[in-house]
Amino acid sequence: MMLSDWKRKNNFMTISDGQIKGLIALSITLAIIPFFVFFRSLLTNPHSPSLTDQTKNTLAIEIVEKDRQKGVYFVDPEISSKHLLNVAGIENVSTLPFKLTDGMKIIIDSDSEHQKVLRTEMDAGEKLALGMPLDINQITEDELLMVKGIGEVNAKNIMDLRNKLGQFRNIEQLMEIKGIKEKKLAELKKFLYVENNQK
Repeated sequence: MMLSDWKRKNNFMTISDGQIKGLIALSITLAIIPFFVFFRSLLTNPHSPSLTDQTKNTLAIEIVEKDRQKGVYFVDPEISSKHLLNVAGIENVSTLPFKLTDGMKIIIDSDSEHQKVLRTEMDAGEKLALGMPLDINQITEDELLMVKGIGEVNAKNIMDLRNKLGQFRNIEQLMEIKGIKEKKLAELKKFLYVENNQK
């Protein structure tokens, strides 16, 4: 059997030099496109929605409306409560301006024509998820168990020590608990603190 007979019988298709060059050019083009897209994304300035960037000096504020979380906003400490509520799309609020604090939870009560604002603290789990430490004088035993490195025994010992002292004056007092030394305390300082205005 000759090669030409075999080609016809097996429907063998030959590719010309021009087609090979075209395939090479197409392959190179397809390989280069992702690099152009990558470098273009580096040069452009992506714009994130207002008040969504968490940086070192921002306050984390949670807003809840109609029993549903509207969002967590990261705001400059100087921003007014009215401006934050306007950005969140909340109007007709019947409350005086108030100072925003880190970890604040703002609850919008929409039972009447004018919306009322209630202020409280974010849940401990939310604060920990956002990298915010918890005040050891306010935390519950269940909340202590959410802290990395604290088990049931340490949580109970911390609560017992707090009850004995009345309250912690500084975080170093945790070293009075068996099993908490400098290395462990350094880890716990990432998650726990003592409010400076404690007496």
